[in-house]
Amino acid sequence: MAPQLSRRQGFLAILLAGTMFSFGPLTFRAVVEADAWQYLFHRALGTAVVAALVIGIGGRNPITAIRRSGPRQQLAGVLLGTLFGIFVVALSRVDAAFILLLQCTSPFYAALFGWVFLGERVGRRTIVAMAVAAVGIVTMVGGNVGGGDALGIGLSLVLPVCLGAYTTLVRSAPAEDPGAPTVLAGFFAAAVAGSVSLAGPGLDLPLRDVALGLTGGGLLLGLGVPMWNYAHRFVPVAEANLLLVTEIVLAPLWLWIWPGERPGTSTLLGGGIALGAVTWLTLVSARAGELEQAPRRVGLNVGAAPGYRRFVQRRRGT
Repeated sequence: MAPQLSRRQGFLAILLAGTMFSFGPLTFRAVVEADAWQYLFHRALGTAVVAALVIGIGGRNPITAIRRSGPRQQLAGVLLGTLFGIFVVALSRVDAAFILLLQCTSPFYAALFGWVFLGERVGRRTIVAMAVAAVGIVTMVGGNVGGGDALGIGLSLVLPVCLGAYTTLVRSAPAEDPGAPTVLAGFFAAAVAGSVSLAGPGLDLPLRDVALGLTGGGLLLGLGVPMWNYAHRFVPVAEANLLLVTEIVLAPLWLWIWPGERPGTSTLLGGGIALGAVTWLTLVSARAGELEQAPRRVGLNVGAAPGYRRFVQRRRGT
């Protein structure tokens, strides 16, 4: 049986996963010839293979794990694979700063879905931290959102909604193997990206680019996503997505260290604000003893929303 985590341990595991995700831009920036779809193919393939190996090392069959994961986890896997593709297409059509700006709204969507489908109320401290983090991200981006076409803007708007939905789906599903959605997502995204690449330039790349793609997927996502899938079962969905702000904040820092892309003052200031909001939420929750609460079993049910229950009761005349 998988170990149960305290809320504190869930917080720390999600922060670690977000830190791992933040190294992703380094591998993409270091490729020589690969375009976005070619890189995505190797990244997604690496994700699926490493996640499957982890399941196998644990003495389980990856295919059996996917089959037993249930429809919600399977849907979450397809949704995650779709997110990989949405991000790539959006990134090719709009500025990265615009996507970064919209990605900070995912905790708000996660909070909405968590309330409607899981009956999880969002505390005042979480709302304050979400608002402050959003201000920090806006400060980071500043006015550098650039332009883009309608498709790119539309996909950028859809991205945080899908991320909030993915978090809610995984948290609501039975506690099966957390690597199963990752394996499914990796192979699904690899199939799509591979088809696009084969219809165009093909998949013949320098060994360096292949290695970077496999590393970016295998080590960062193949290990990080299952960790996140499991850990955020013990943390409310709004807070789980908020903790992933560390990915947005730390990515420019690694690019500053190497290859030397010096961030502007607004990037450093905004990143400090956003990271401070996450740190503040963690510390005040720990001080209040909330991080030691036992995990609560939840299920996906629109009737969990208090407002929905009152609506049904009025319809029934009770």
